[in-house]
Amino acid sequence: MVHYGLDKYDAEKILKEHLDKEPVLKYYIDNDYIEKLVDTLIEGIAKVIEKNNEKVEEDIKRELRGF
Repeated sequence: MVHYGLDKYDAEKILKEHLDKEPVLKYYIDNDYIEKLVDTLIEGIAKVIEKNNEKVEEDIKRELRGF
């Protein structure tokens, strides 16, 4: 089965790597609640990307069946 786009884990990895480019942020924002908020946002954004990719794949398959 062919998968289009990024899966959830790839999206999370890219987002976390991007945040790691600014290590000073972690130093100045040393709060467990903010860290949990950021982790939750990353997981949510990754899930949105994954769901969008599933929808794109579904739409492509539906379109190909129409031909």
